[in-house]
Amino acid sequence: MNSLTLRLHRRRAFTLVELLVVVAIVALLAGTVGLNLRSLGENTALQAAQATVASLCSAARGRAALTGRNARLLLAADPADIECHLRYLQIVHEDPAGSDRWLAEGSGVYLPRGVYVVPPAGAVVPGNPGWPASRRSTALSATPERMAINGVAVGACHYVQFSPRGTTTGGNLLLGSGHAITGTAGTVLVLENADNVRGVLLRPSGALTLINDARAFPP
Repeated sequence: MNSLTLRLHRRRAFTLVELLVVVAIVALLAGTVGLNLRSLGENTALQAAQATVASLCSAARGRAALTGRNARLLLAADPADIECHLRYLQIVHEDPAGSDRWLAEGSGVYLPRGVYVVPPAGAVVPGNPGWPASRRSTALSATPERMAINGVAVGACHYVQFSPRGTTTGGNLLLGSGHAITGTAGTVLVLENADNVRGVLLRPSGALTLINDARAFPP
């Protein structure tokens, strides 16, 4: 082995100190990427839920125009049903055969896990008594209502109603992150951060605008 080969061999080799430094840098980068991916996952879920709610509002508005009757976008609001509470939505329209009866075609839609619709003023924000009163879903009915859908009574629901002309009362639908906690008293829902919300602004005409920044809402 000549002197040039020896020099190349020495240049390719790492000392123990250099290896330890590389391992420490990789560990640091891995931790940073992990935190970023966790944040990205939450934000991606909120974005997907926002798109889902916007599509459902447009579909409910179209259903009202198509049937010539009021249509509603329902939001499950029974705290005892932890799987559906504030994350299951369904479109219905008035039954021409009778008043206070509603018809649905197909099943409803679940929002991505960990994302919930923030309830309106007057309703309890699960697990977060300090949630700002101004950051509520003002487009939703203030009081949950029990309804008959396809002839079957269902649990309490908040709703957004659209007229056959496509109009509504207006307001916003806010989405926030949350999680369920199981304890001795059963499973309860907790909404987490009022500063990390997305939403859909519904105008009285029925037109909608996506809101992507919590700073667009009053604190």
